[in-house]
Amino acid sequence: MTSVALSSPVFFLLLAGLIGSVVLLYLLRPPVLNRLMSSNLIWRRVLGSSRAINERWRWWLSLLLATLIAICLLLAAFRPMDNGQMNDRSLIIFDNAPSMGALTRDGMSRFNVAKDSVTRHLNSLSKDMQVMLVDTQRQVTTPSFGSISQALEILDSLSVGSSLDPLVPAQVATIDASRKFIYTDGVMIGGVPEDFTSVSAFQPVPNVGITRLSFAAVPGNTQQRQAFIEIVNGGAEPTVVEIALTQTESRLITRQVELAPYEKLTQIFDATAFESGPVKASVVSTVDRFKADDVAFGYITAKRQVRVGFVSDDVDSKMLTLLDLMPRVVLTSLTNADYQGLESEELQFDILVFDRVSVDRKPVIPSIFFGVNSANWLGASVSSIRSSQLSVERNTAHPILRNISMTDLLIESGVLFAPMVGVEALLTSEDEAILAIAVPGAVKSVLLGFDLDKSNLAFLADFPIFLSNSITWLVDEPPILNATPGTIKLPSDITKVYRIDGVDVPLWFADGNSYFHTRETGLFTGFSSNGPLRVSVSQLDRRFSDINRSNLPIFESSKNFVAPGLNGYSFSFLVGALTLILLMVDWYLYHRRVTQ
Repeated sequence: MTSVALSSPVFFLLLAGLIGSVVLLYLLRPPVLNRLMSSNLIWRRVLGSSRAINERWRWWLSLLLATLIAICLLLAAFRPMDNGQMNDRSLIIFDNAPSMGALTRDGMSRFNVAKDSVTRHLNSLSKDMQVMLVDTQRQVTTPSFGSISQALEILDSLSVGSSLDPLVPAQVATIDASRKFIYTDGVMIGGVPEDFTSVSAFQPVPNVGITRLSFAAVPGNTQQRQAFIEIVNGGAEPTVVEIALTQTESRLITRQVELAPYEKLTQIFDATAFESGPVKASVVSTVDRFKADDVAFGYITAKRQVRVGFVSDDVDSKMLTLLDLMPRVVLTSLTNADYQGLESEELQFDILVFDRVSVDRKPVIPSIFFGVNSANWLGASVSSIRSSQLSVERNTAHPILRNISMTDLLIESGVLFAPMVGVEALLTSEDEAILAIAVPGAVKSVLLGFDLDKSNLAFLADFPIFLSNSITWLVDEPPILNATPGTIKLPSDITKVYRIDGVDVPLWFADGNSYFHTRETGLFTGFSSNGPLRVSVSQLDRRFSDINRSNLPIFESSKNFVAPGLNGYSFSFLVGALTLILLMVDWYLYHRRVTQ
C-alpha cells in the first residue's frame, strides 16, 4: 500500500489540492430553481425578514465537515509516515541463539520467556497492525510484513538454533516501522541499533560445559592411549563437576573436579582400555542450567596390528619380503593348497593377499589380489592385455591412491577388467581400459590384473605406500569428520547418512557436495563407494558455554516480563474511526436541516 511522509512536499501538495477541490465544489453556484408562488408579497416579506449573514454559518459548517472528512480519507488512504517511519508497522527481532536455551530460576528457558512476552506484545496490538518477525538464526528465510495472526504462527514455529553467529539481514535495520523491538539475552547478538527497544531475557545462571575432546597415543608407547577433555565453568560461582568418559557399560571412566568461576580446566584420562569406535564424554553438575554443552562425541581410531595371510606358491616372492618388513603387519605365509584346505572359520586373519593364485570362491575377509586371471565369483569379465609397455593413469580420488604418483608404472602383460556396476576403477590404461579395481562393501577387495613380475610396480617408491593405503582402506576405522550442529558438508560420493541409532538422515546434493542438517549433537556415518565416513557432531566452541556474558539488565521474574511501549491502536485505525464519526455528524446535521 502507498505511503507518504508527513513532512514530504508531495503530501502537502495533495492536501492543498484536496482542500482546494472541496472549497471549489462549495463555491459552485447551483442552477436556478423555478418556483411557482401564489403571492409575491408574501415572499418579499420573508426575504426582508431573513438575514443572509445568519444563514452563512450553515454553509461554513458543511464546508468544514466535508474538508475534515476528505483530509481523513487522504490520511487513511496514503498512510503518512512520521519522520520516515510507518505508523502502523511493527518490527520484532527475536533472538533464538543457542544461549537462549538456558533455563532461568523459574524453570523456563530464556527462549520461552521471550516467546511468551512477544505473544503478549502481539496480542496487545491493533488488529490492523502490520508486523514483521525476524529471527537471528534465519529460520524465517523470507521475512515480510503480515498480519498479527501470521506473526503468531511464525513465532510458534521458531526454535532455539545452533549457530554461534546470530544474523539479522542488513536491510532489516532500514525498514520503515514506527515500533522496533528486539527480544534477546544479549549474549551472542552483539550491539543493537539505537532505534530499537531492547527487551532483556537475560538472567545469569550456573553452567559447565565441554570445550574439547581428543584422543592420542602416548609418545614412545603406541599401545597406550590418552583422552584429553577440556571443561569450562561459565558461571560466576564455584561448582563441583563429575566428568565421565564412556564407551560401553564396562568401559567407563569417571572423575570429580572443582571449578572456580569462569575457570577452564584440562583433564587427561588413560583410555588404553578403550577399543576403536565411538566414545561419549559428559559432565554432570547439580546446579547446571544449560544442558546443550554437557555432552561431546568422538571416535577412537587405533592403528592396530593387522594379521595378514599371504597366499602364494612362489617362496621367493618380493611381496612376501615387503609385507614382512611392514611394522604393523603380522605375516603368515600359506601355499594355495594350504588356503584351499582351510574352512572359513579357520581363516584367523584380518587380510588375505593373493599373489598369482586363482580363487574359485569369494573370500570371506578383505583381500588383495595380484595377477588376477579370472574373477568368476565377482562377476567381472576379463580380457588379456595385448600391448606391451603399457602406461597407466590413476584415480586420484580413491583413498588407496592418495599421495601416490605411479607416473613411471609400466605393465608388460596381464588382464583388463570390463566396466561393471558397484566397483571403482583404480588404474586405467591410455585407452581407458581398467587395470585395477576396488570392490567396496562389507567384505572389501582390491584386484590388480597384473603381478609384480609382469610390471615394475615392485621397484617404484610408491609401492610400500600403495600397500599401506590398501591395508588401511580394507581394515582400519574409516576417516572422521568433526563438525558442529547445523548444515554439514560431506564429499560428493556420500550417498547415505545414518545416525548411530540407525535412523536414516535426509541428504541433499548441491555444488558437487553432499549435505545433511542436524540441530543435535551425536554420531553419524556416511556411506560411499570408498567406504564409510564417521561424522562426530559436537558443540565445543567456548562461546557456546559462555551464556552469562551480557550487558543487558537482568529480569527478575518471567511473571513480570512485559514488553515496553505498546499502544492499543495504529494511526490509520484512529483516522478511520474519526472519519466514521465525522460522517455520522455530517449525516445527523444534514438530516436535522442544520446544514441544509
